[in-house]
Amino acid sequence: MTTKAAHRLLQGLCVLVLVALMWPIVYALWISFTPGELLQLPTGEWSFRWYRAFFSQSPWTDGLQHSLGIGLLAVGISVVCGVSAGVAVVRHRFRGRRLFQAAVLLPLFVPALVLGMALLPMMRTLGLWGTQLAVAAAHSLWGLPLVFLAVRNALEDADESVELAARGLGATALQSFLWITLPIIAPAVAVGALMAFIVSLNELVMALFLCTPANETLPKVIWPNLRYTLSPIVAAASGVVVLATVLLLAGAWALTKRLRHGRSRPARVT
Repeated sequence: MTTKAAHRLLQGLCVLVLVALMWPIVYALWISFTPGELLQLPTGEWSFRWYRAFFSQSPWTDGLQHSLGIGLLAVGISVVCGVSAGVAVVRHRFRGRRLFQAAVLLPLFVPALVLGMALLPMMRTLGLWGTQLAVAAAHSLWGLPLVFLAVRNALEDADESVELAARGLGATALQSFLWITLPIIAPAVAVGALMAFIVSLNELVMALFLCTPANETLPKVIWPNLRYTLSPIVAAASGVVVLATVLLLAGAWALTKRLRHGRSRPARVT
C-alpha cells in the first residue's frame, strides 16, 4: 500500500468515526422536528411544534435560565481561579509547584458521581445546598482545569521579557498583569471560559445531587422526562442544548484560530 493510499484510508476511517459520533446528535435533532406525539422521524411534514412548546412551558424555560445563570457563575469562578493558578505555576517558582498543578487537574479524572456524593454533605454543612452558587462551584471543578490549561500554555509561549520591561519601567505587579500579561493571554482565557461554560451547560450527574426543584438545570429537567414520558419535547430541549454547544464550540474554534494566527505573525520592529 502506498503512502497516499494509506493516507486516504486513514482519512476515510476518521470520517466514519466522526459520522458515528455525530449520528446520535443529528438523529435527536431530526426527531425534534416531528409534528407527531411520539419520538419518531418526521416522514413528510416538519414542524417547530415542540420548540414552541419548549419555550412556552415554564419548567423548560426556567431550566434553561438556571443553566445559563449557573454556567456564568461557574465561568466566573473558573476564570478567576484558573488564571491565578496558571500565572502562579508559570511565572513563579515555589515548593510543591508540581503537586499544586496536579491538584488543579485532579477533578478532571474524578467521576462526576464521586464528586456529587462528596459535595452534597459539604454544601449542606456550608448552608449552600439548593443555591445556584453550590452548583456553579461544583461545575467549576471541571471548568477551572480547562481555563488553567489554556492559560498555562499561553503563558509558556508568551515572551516574559515584555512583562519584565514593564516592571523595570515602574509598573507594579498588578499593572504589569492588567496592561501586559492579560491582553496577551486574553484569547486563551476566552477559550477556557467558553469550554467551562459548555461543560456546565451539559453537566447532569452533579446537578442531580446539588439541584433542588427551585434551581433545576435544563439537563436535570430533561432527565426524568427522558426516563418516563419520551415526548418529542425532550428532543427539542436537547436541540436547544446542542445548538448552544455548537455555537460556543464555534466561538472557541474561532478564538483558537485567532490565537494561533497571532502567534505566527512576525513582530514589528519600530
